[in-house]
Amino acid sequence: MALDSLDPHELWAQCLLNIERRVRAQSFANWFRPTQVAQFDSNVLVIQVPSIVSADWLEKHYLELIREVVLEETELSPDISFTIDGAPATAVIPGVVPPNPNQEVEQPAIEGSSSNKNYPQTTEQSQIKNSSPEENEPFTSLNSGYTFDSFIIGEGNRFAHAAALAVAKSPGKTQFNPLFIFGGVGLGKTHLLQAIGNYARVNNLARRVAYVPSEKFMSDFIESLKNRNTADFQRLYRNADILLIDDIQFLFLRGEHTQTEFFHTFNALHQNGKQIVMTCDSPPEKLEGLEERLLSRFQWGLVTPIEPPDLETRIAILHQKAEINGIPLPNDVAAFLGSYISSNVRELEGALIHLMAFCSVHNTELTVEAAKHIARERGPDPTTELSIEAIQKFVANHFDLTLENLISKTRKQEVATARQIAMFLAKRLTPHPLKMIGLHFGNRDHSTVVHAIQTVEKKCKKDPSFGKMIEEFTEAIKQKFVPSF
Repeated sequence: MALDSLDPHELWAQCLLNIERRVRAQSFANWFRPTQVAQFDSNVLVIQVPSIVSADWLEKHYLELIREVVLEETELSPDISFTIDGAPATAVIPGVVPPNPNQEVEQPAIEGSSSNKNYPQTTEQSQIKNSSPEENEPFTSLNSGYTFDSFIIGEGNRFAHAAALAVAKSPGKTQFNPLFIFGGVGLGKTHLLQAIGNYARVNNLARRVAYVPSEKFMSDFIESLKNRNTADFQRLYRNADILLIDDIQFLFLRGEHTQTEFFHTFNALHQNGKQIVMTCDSPPEKLEGLEERLLSRFQWGLVTPIEPPDLETRIAILHQKAEINGIPLPNDVAAFLGSYISSNVRELEGALIHLMAFCSVHNTELTVEAAKHIARERGPDPTTELSIEAIQKFVANHFDLTLENLISKTRKQEVATARQIAMFLAKRLTPHPLKMIGLHFGNRDHSTVVHAIQTVEKKCKKDPSFGKMIEEFTEAIKQKFVPSF
């Protein structure tokens, strides 16, 4: 399709209309509505965005969607890059390509990774940059940012990380074949899966690394049936040294033919000592429609969960992401966000990006108050049943106090008692640690929270009527404020 006779801005507007139908209204308003087209021709699409934060977010989370929409609207697949509104054309901006149509853009080391970042690189990343994948690689490209160096280790993912690293160092030669990693959305399964492939490539431990989402395996197989070239499909997948399949649960939604093909692919690879790694949202025995023969093979090697990150891990992730963006993140802000988002790393990153964008637009510093504003805008974390603020409001209202009175420094008996009750209920009804509870009560020390809890517990034992009141409060809060922020 020739674009010479068409208005690039009109074409981008058509693309935006398509994108708006596919994403949430708030996401579109935050990230797509402020964009403009700086250059749009058969070879290059340069999208102008208001900030580095916007560029980084669009690149990381929506690049594939943009590619798909541009192809639908124009029947073309131009190289896509981002430029900052108002930045000099010659400026080197992390993650962003200057809008110069005559400039030769350096190709990323891993095919399909769109950015040429100037962030400080780990050893693995610098090695990946100098490696070159096999020409005409037929599989989904690996993201060079997914390495073991960039993976934050915590109690919930420590074993899965160790198993993945062992497999990456000795593909097909450990007892972890196949390796089956399962867990919820946004916990790092894809990161570990691609880290295995990147490590093996960098260290020349595998000639052909096949990383594919299960949907691509299915579509490739269906296409081979339509074109009557299943032999080519089998040769393609069964010659892999490492087969990495993401979200395996979707593989079993298309009936027995796909399962049968995967069964034979699995057997061929396993018998030849090739490594197989799969990720899934549930353990194998809970997969609906999974044939018994495949279930038994999935359990030949190692089946390991990846659990939600604990508070310390969440805080470490936030500091890492902020550092990548070149922004110092205060510890109290990281602690608040880490407690607000209790399980999903993607939501955690999203909240941080939202906060940085808010502070950039309003020219304010990263503070707990700003983080609370963002938390209210985003709504409650779906994994958190109850918020500390909801409990504070309930208790303050019952004792005819304002929220400001409740968290103030006053030591008046009626206020101090209400405050202790609220702290006790916050510990009982939320997963937040003592430090975070203290932060919500005027940045008090965790020892103050401990004292409040112990005081309420003693009073409940000595005074049955007081204990009954606490139980009534507990039930009333559950009924009124689930979920709430």
